[in-house]
Amino acid sequence: MARVFLLNPQTSEPVRTPLLSFAYLAAALTRAGHTVALYDASAVCADSSDAAVLARIQAFAPDLLGLHVKTLSCRDAWRLVPLLRAALGPEVRIVAGGPHVTGSPDEPFEQGVDFAVLGEGEETLCELADALDGARDFASILSLAWRTPATALSTSQVRHNAGRGFLPDLDALASPVDALPLFDPAWYGTAARISFGGILSSRGCPAACTFCCNNVTGRRFRYRSATGVAAEVKRLRDDHGGLAFTFYDDSFAVGRRRVAELADALCAVGSVPWSCTAHPSHLDPDVLADMRRAGCGGIDIGMESGDPERLKRIGKGVTVERVLEVCRQARDAGLHLVINLMFGWPGETGRELDTTFAFMERAADLGAMFNARGVLVPYPGTEIYDRHHTEYAFTRWWLQQAPVDYQPFPAAWDEAEILRAYAEDAALKHNFFRHDDAHLRRIQAGLDLKAQLTWDKVLRPRLGTGGVPAAGAR
Repeated sequence: MARVFLLNPQTSEPVRTPLLSFAYLAAALTRAGHTVALYDASAVCADSSDAAVLARIQAFAPDLLGLHVKTLSCRDAWRLVPLLRAALGPEVRIVAGGPHVTGSPDEPFEQGVDFAVLGEGEETLCELADALDGARDFASILSLAWRTPATALSTSQVRHNAGRGFLPDLDALASPVDALPLFDPAWYGTAARISFGGILSSRGCPAACTFCCNNVTGRRFRYRSATGVAAEVKRLRDDHGGLAFTFYDDSFAVGRRRVAELADALCAVGSVPWSCTAHPSHLDPDVLADMRRAGCGGIDIGMESGDPERLKRIGKGVTVERVLEVCRQARDAGLHLVINLMFGWPGETGRELDTTFAFMERAADLGAMFNARGVLVPYPGTEIYDRHHTEYAFTRWWLQQAPVDYQPFPAAWDEAEILRAYAEDAALKHNFFRHDDAHLRRIQAGLDLKAQLTWDKVLRPRLGTGGVPAAGAR
């Protein structure tokens, strides 16, 4: 069987808990009979030096090296490829995966990678490991892109196999908890047991927002059994010290019967506190009550703009008044609400910003707080990127421009740090949609307003003026 090493390259924002995506992949590979090791070079206390990373990989002697690639840190990943080639030799094959690869499927081969896994990777990566072990042909692996070998009669070419679609049975996947022992607690600054920062109860989002790139999990909503999710929560709490978590679902609250069944199952095992992201159209008093009794303390809702016309243009599927109604309902249910807003849309006007600022004041009066940062970034694979990258000359900006260098969030904040971290957005200087200087100043005023309202009307009354834990980051 194959030996597979999974590498998460260093990023500018440190990771504080084990990567759930890596755990799913590692668990799937292990169950398929392959030998797996991994390293999270972006973990807050990990040695991310090239020498340390290469030494770990060489000591394991893999047949296949998997690179996790995200848009904001793709240069860090691609920079490693020639170093890995030189250190490991041509017999070790390199595969790239992750959201960026799915959105830019030809780019990995320009960087010297052998394979690319597109979409959900559990089955594709296992089949690739099988192929390296001689058990199948590369051409038979769905959702795989690969470079054919050069021959005397033909040059090497990149082939994109047919897609496999989205995985329909999430309960059939190997449990990511099985892979937790592969993560060293010391990478995350502790000698104690470690758990994930979040879990998944579903994949996919039925919404069609123009700025969202969910091409890995897609628009088709699929969900795990309530008993399976609850058993995972219990296992993380009892065996790995998980004291709280976030549901990483694209849209948690889809299906009121599903939410009620999940709430019952979580109550049965004694749930720990949790938070989630949900579309406001799926929230009402009954759903919120079910979530609250099952341990939910906070909900992030995606709204993105307080301007009714902008909401229509970006396909948000919600109205301003509906969001304000959800604010009241969440407040009455005792739930902490974070509203995600973005600035810097193509064609955005001053009137539009004024409308959004006015909405923010109304929502804050109802107890809602706002996400940190929030300047729009056009990610590959999104409608907003495909429609505008030529017009605004930001084609493949992640390779052509300076990186969007977000500063890390501190673990504990005082007032000054909250105001800084919420209002400081590295994407603003990129000005993807060519706004004039006056408009950029207005956007910064919006970021400042989000920060000040979050502190004055929500955090300070609830938490006092001492240091507080990070919250509301996007």
